[in-house]
Amino acid sequence: MRADTETAPAPQGQGGWEVAAPAEGHVIPGVTMVGFRDRSGGVFEERIPPGPAIAIVIDCAPGSLEPLGGGAFEGGIVAGISPQAARMAGRAVDCVELQVDLPAAPGLLGVSPAELNGAPLDLAEIWGRDAGRLRARLIEARSWDDRFALIREAFACPRRSSFRIDPEVADAWRRIRAGHGRVPIGDLPGRYGWSRTRFWSRFKSQIGVTPKRAAMIVRFDRALRRLGTTASVAEVAAEIGYADQSHLHREVLRFTGRTPGAIASDPLWTVDSTAWTLARAV
Repeated sequence: MRADTETAPAPQGQGGWEVAAPAEGHVIPGVTMVGFRDRSGGVFEERIPPGPAIAIVIDCAPGSLEPLGGGAFEGGIVAGISPQAARMAGRAVDCVELQVDLPAAPGLLGVSPAELNGAPLDLAEIWGRDAGRLRARLIEARSWDDRFALIREAFACPRRSSFRIDPEVADAWRRIRAGHGRVPIGDLPGRYGWSRTRFWSRFKSQIGVTPKRAAMIVRFDRALRRLGTTASVAEVAAEIGYADQSHLHREVLRFTGRTPGAIASDPLWTVDSTAWTLARAV
């Protein structure tokens, strides 16, 4: 077991950033988390794109992150897999981001994934005062190890929820993720002895999107991560399974408001790809 949190400098040319992932002792089942720190003072403004997990961003330095459109958050911003009009801005970022797997959401957050697919929520709306107390302790913490330990402690408290995801829906979701969004969706209902209508209805009511859109989001997220590497846009389109480069262009533009080329050349996405690669290697 690794004794220390894994940290890494950002890629060449992004020297102001540091990323960190928890050691095995701080890993939370159903949750992937990373830490981001930028001391360069750079400013960014980004749309929060769809992704195959519930995203939670907790600001560890007051005022370095804020949702656009007014307001602030006491605990942390929470976005579902298909958030509506979600945008963030920041300066000198110091934060922890978590990705919560959808079947784990009821037990860890106390809500269903489908409840989170509107406008982003404040974590305090879900966890109440516990969210504000967690953020206050994270602000005081001086090391990534301490921060990850605090988050693990917070998630160790079971959250009551009467909502349950059907085993069949959870299995279908796992297959879509494992297949990188390229699973034949039409074959899934038959695996569970369900009609297409029943499968479609139960999947959407529990996950928050249709199976087809879930597959689209999973595929898009993988493409987005690859665009933050040295792969060309054409290589990413072919590797991920888009019909052609134009297809990838349309989907990235639809979900981020930017072109694949703009994403690929944005230092923030390069840092993001580095961070999640580090987290998944732990």
